[in-house]
Amino acid sequence: MGKKILHIGLFGLGTVGGGVVKLLSRMKNENNKDYEFILDKVAVKHPKKRRSVAISPHLLTDNPQEILENPKIDIVIEAIGGINQSKKIILQALRNGKNVITANKALLAKEGELIFNEAIRNNCYLGIRASNNAVYRLAENLIFSPFKMKKLIGIFNGTSNYILTQMERKREDFSSALKKAQAIGYAEQNPSDDVDGYDTANKLIVLIGLVFGYFIPAESLFIEGIRKISYKDILFAKELGYKIKLLAIAQRKGEELEVRVHPALLIRDKGIARLNGIENGVEVRDEIGVEVGMQAPGAGKYPTAMAVLEDLVYIANGRKTSFPWQKKQLNLKDMNEIKTEYYLRFNVLDRVGVLAKISGILGNHDISINSVIQKGRGKGLNNAVSIIMLTHKAKERDIQNSLREINNLPIVREKPLLIRVEEGIC
Repeated sequence: MGKKILHIGLFGLGTVGGGVVKLLSRMKNENNKDYEFILDKVAVKHPKKRRSVAISPHLLTDNPQEILENPKIDIVIEAIGGINQSKKIILQALRNGKNVITANKALLAKEGELIFNEAIRNNCYLGIRASNNAVYRLAENLIFSPFKMKKLIGIFNGTSNYILTQMERKREDFSSALKKAQAIGYAEQNPSDDVDGYDTANKLIVLIGLVFGYFIPAESLFIEGIRKISYKDILFAKELGYKIKLLAIAQRKGEELEVRVHPALLIRDKGIARLNGIENGVEVRDEIGVEVGMQAPGAGKYPTAMAVLEDLVYIANGRKTSFPWQKKQLNLKDMNEIKTEYYLRFNVLDRVGVLAKISGILGNHDISINSVIQKGRGKGLNNAVSIIMLTHKAKERDIQNSLREINNLPIVREKPLLIRVEEGIC
C-alpha cells in the first residue's frame, strides 16, 4: 500500500492560517512514509498583500470556489473566523464531500448542531480540536465513556489567565496588564471576547455539545468577565489563600445542568489554580467519582496550528465524525438558584456599627459569614475602608438581593463587589 496523499484548501492566512502553512512546510521536510499533505490553494481577501509567512503567489486566490468546487481538494481548513462567511464555506465544503477542520468556536457554539448534522449526513470528518485545544482530548474520552460527567471546571482563555497572572506578579491593575497582553499579541485591540468571557462561553458550549449531545443557546448562559477585578482583590484573595481565575463551570445533577462562566476564587496551589500565563486546563469528575485533569497552552498560533495538524492526521487515518445526539435535553438551572460561597468587598465609611449593619442585612437574607477582614482605617475626606467577607454557601438570589439593599446604605462609597468561590476537583 503506497503513501496516502491528501490535498488541502486553506481559508485565511492570519495568525492561525500562517501557523498552519509553516507547520505543513515543516512536515513536508520530514518525509512521512504513510501520508503526505499538499497545500493546493489558499483563499484570502487580498492575494497581493504583503505577508509575514512565505507562500508562493500561485497558491493564493480571492475566489472561494477555486477550493470548494475543486474535486482534487480533500480537506478544507477554515481559519478566517467570524460567523456568516465561515458558515457558508463549511457547509458548502461538507455538502461537496470534503472533510473540514476549523478553530471557529464562535461559529460552532452558534451553529454546532447544524454543522455536525451536515458532516454526519455527508460522511465527512469535522475537525474541531483547535476550537479548544486544552480540553479536546479529554472531551473525546468523555464522549465515549460509559459514565456521565458530573462536574467540570476549566480555564479556557489564555488571554484572561495571562492578564490575571500579570496583575498578581507585577502588582498591576487590569488596564495596565491588558495593554501588555495587547502589545505582545495575546490580546486583540478589541479584547471583549476574551476579557468579557464570551470566548470561554463559546468553548464551554462546544464542549457541552460534544459531551451531552446538544448545543446550549449562548443567551441561556450566565457570562461575566474579569474587567471588575482589581489588584487589591487579587491581593486580598492571596491573603485568604486563594487565586482568582476566569472559569467555565458545568455541573450535572440528574436531568438538570448548571452552566456558567465567571471569575472565581480557587484554593491556591491546587489543581487548575496553579495554571499561570496563557496556560489553559480543565478538571472533571464523573458520576462514579473518577477525577481527571488536563492542561495545554491557550494562546498563540502554533498550539492552534498543531491542533489543526492533529485533525489532519485523523483524516489521513480514515476517521469520520460521530456525535452523541440526545433524545432528551437536560434542564438548565437558573443562575439565581445556584449555591456557592462568596467573596464580598465593601468600600464603606469608617464608622462604628457599619459592620453590624452589613452583617445584619446579610443575615436577614439567610447568608452566613465565614470570615471578615477590615483593611486599615479611614483617612481624609472620603474616610473609607475596605471590608472583605467570605460567606458560607448561599443562594445567588439571596446574595444579589442583599447586595442591592446594602448598596443603598448611605455609608457605602462604591458598589459592593462579588466574586464567587469554587471548590476545585483535582
